[in-house]
Amino acid sequence: MIHTAVNDDPALAEIRNQCLLGTNTAPHYQVKHDMLFWKNRLVIPQKPELIQLLLTEFHSSALGGHAGITRTKARVASQFFWPTMAKDIKEFVSKCLICQQAKHSTVVPAGLLHPLPIPQQIWEDLSMDFITGLPPSYTYTVILVVVDRLSKYNHFIPLKG
Repeated sequence: MIHTAVNDDPALAEIRNQCLLGTNTAPHYQVKHDMLFWKNRLVIPQKPELIQLLLTEFHSSALGGHAGITRTKARVASQFFWPTMAKDIKEFVSKCLICQQAKHSTVVPAGLLHPLPIPQQIWEDLSMDFITGLPPSYTYTVILVVVDRLSKYNHFIPLKG
């Protein structure tokens, strides 16, 4: 299956033929047992169904054990090579439904909220916000809201948007 796919890929077939003729210009490629290797790793053609089958075996099977991206990448890269291997493995593992359901998120939860200090005098600490998307009123479409945090006194300032 891999041998046929390599011969169907024009670029890989050319590299394979150059290796067989001894005129290879692509470094680190060689042919062993009639198969194309790169740095002693079997070259896999860019065929989605072939890559899908390989990744299913190395990630989703009992052998793969639903390992993470790094471990799956190391396991696959020890024996195989294709140019977009890292991207394909990351995408495959990230989209694995079983991993999404069974594994916990590694994102650190947000810390505890801390209250703001109480201001000592009025107009010392202000909060401001804009209210946008309003229908025009006397050509004003935005309101600037200013609130004093100590007295809770509000100012509403119309602005032209």
